[in-house]
Amino acid sequence: MNQISPPVSFITLAMHHAERSEWPVARALLEYAVKIPRDRQAARLLLWEVCQVLGDAEAGVAHLRAAVTEMPLTFRPAKHPRRRVLVINVVGDFQANLPVAMLLDDTTTDVHTLWLQPQVPVPDLLPDIDCVFIAIAEDQRHAEILRAADLLAAKLGKPLINPGHLIAATGRDQMAALLRDIPNAIVPRQTLGLAQDLLTGGAFPLIIRPRHSHAGTGLARIGDAAALASYLRPFKPSDLFFVAPFIDYRSTDGAWRKYRIIFVDGQPMPFHMAIHDDWAVWYYNAGMDRDAGKRAEENAFLNDFGHAFPPGAIFALREIAARVGLAYFGLDCGLMPDGTLVVFEVETGMIVHDRPEGEVFAYRLAPARRILAAVTALIDARIAS
Repeated sequence: MNQISPPVSFITLAMHHAERSEWPVARALLEYAVKIPRDRQAARLLLWEVCQVLGDAEAGVAHLRAAVTEMPLTFRPAKHPRRRVLVINVVGDFQANLPVAMLLDDTTTDVHTLWLQPQVPVPDLLPDIDCVFIAIAEDQRHAEILRAADLLAAKLGKPLINPGHLIAATGRDQMAALLRDIPNAIVPRQTLGLAQDLLTGGAFPLIIRPRHSHAGTGLARIGDAAALASYLRPFKPSDLFFVAPFIDYRSTDGAWRKYRIIFVDGQPMPFHMAIHDDWAVWYYNAGMDRDAGKRAEENAFLNDFGHAFPPGAIFALREIAARVGLAYFGLDCGLMPDGTLVVFEVETGMIVHDRPEGEVFAYRLAPARRILAAVTALIDARIAS
């Protein structure tokens, strides 16, 4: 007798196409799956990701909001659970939260994620947990939710990683004051201003970006008043921008080096570096995959911190950790030719993962896994305390 196989779900088909980077097909299948009650929640959560990959963040966030309004708690079970973590998130795009689940082994850590929204009550029944991890990234729009997260964490009475009030204190315009006068460090002052006010004057060159931008979106170096007027022309007079003095931190070979360091329980741990011939340097635009020399230098940095950072800069890093006070956060920075640290950004939402990225980047796996192991050790220490 022929055995009839069960039909393949639209979600399974969508994930197959997503793995092949066939994003429009995956989106169409998931939008059909939303119409099926049993698949609706899972399809909406996947659409949150797929729509953002396709550049439609607004639609993705709408799907997420619909999903978590119906079911505020999501759950990633472990095969052999040793610890249970409640992660508190806010509804938003990829930049809105630290993806804590990527930091924690899915074989040993149960991850419950509670998605908070303004004026939406927290469920009466929450799961049994061992600790709370507030994963909401700093953003002035998250101020109310961060306060709510702290109140909830206090009510639960469990060990807390990254209190909301400390996250809220890491804003771009607060960092210069928080990190003022650290030896061997430059922390450029960032001011928040209206477009209409910025046109009246300023010291050039300067760096400017829209208030809520991340990952370099809208970031520009401005050399004079005419260039500033041209940059601001598409915006409304009431739009807000961060402005900071431009720091020329080029190395003696003329290249720009940007370092990303993750702090876990006060310890700075290198995650990556990018080398570029332009001041606007990120890992994705630096051509690291095409230059074996750059990769060799990054490898040396990842496995020997002191290879790149002199003692004075390492002292500055430890002082930054003490002043920020968070158990987990990231720092983007550079080094002046004399070894002085230049602080670009303190951020609680910097992604760390150990997913393979091809043979040329195999050297990055061990340093990433050291960070992941340190996060697990941090959680276990907090639970045991």
